[in-house]
Amino acid sequence: MNILYDLKNPTKTYKLPKKYMEISGICPLQDNDSLAFVQDEAIRVYQFDLTSTEITAYAKHGPGDSEDIVILGNTAYIMHAGKRPAIYKIIGYNSGSSQCECYDLNLDKDYDPEGLCHDAKGNRLLIACKGSPVKGDKLRKIFSFDIQTMTRAYSPVFTIDSREFLERTGDTFNPSGIAIHPQSNDIYLVGTKEVKMLVCYGLNGVFKGAWKLDKDKFNQPEGIAFKESGELIITSEGKKSKKGKKGKKARVFMFSI
Repeated sequence: MNILYDLKNPTKTYKLPKKYMEISGICPLQDNDSLAFVQDEAIRVYQFDLTSTEITAYAKHGPGDSEDIVILGNTAYIMHAGKRPAIYKIIGYNSGSSQCECYDLNLDKDYDPEGLCHDAKGNRLLIACKGSPVKGDKLRKIFSFDIQTMTRAYSPVFTIDSREFLERTGDTFNPSGIAIHPQSNDIYLVGTKEVKMLVCYGLNGVFKGAWKLDKDKFNQPEGIAFKESGELIITSEGKKSKKGKKGKKARVFMFSI
């Protein structure tokens, strides 16, 4: 399978202010000119205007390890990792009277769920796990979450086996973000840690392709999303300056077809 995007040359790159170094998950909003995003440090929704580059911070609903976000109407779903993985549902996230509810995922913390996206066909959310509770396990699971009952399905939708696309047997793909392409309905995932890649699967869990990401450009790829037009968006966390080495601001990369 050939990739539709030139991953070496983004159409547009946004550098975010220093206080947003830990941007993780993103979700395009209905106006198509803004992104909702979360950071690691709090249960809070931010809105980034792609035209003016202004950032709006909405109500904070406590501390948390926020990893990804889905916006459906005026409701936000935030993927919280940490000791007790959960999904936070914020009703009226962009109003002055938002309400927050917490739903335990009943997942071992070592699954380290980081990716979250909306599967419109299945009327559910998909959860991508970066880790595994089994020591040395190279498999990474994708679970589903019913947005009517607000419960996670016990069995995974499919499992990622890095041996399908990695040449070095010791390496493992650790997904940090997940998104569904609006036209093909294929599932795309970005991975961080030692293997920085973009990987594609069908909704049936069949592997379709994998492409390396430039380590210099993508310091720590965390979020992935698609606009309705098919444009691909990937975020990369910033990097603090260390021992005389210059740091990097967090970035939002856009790729046109």
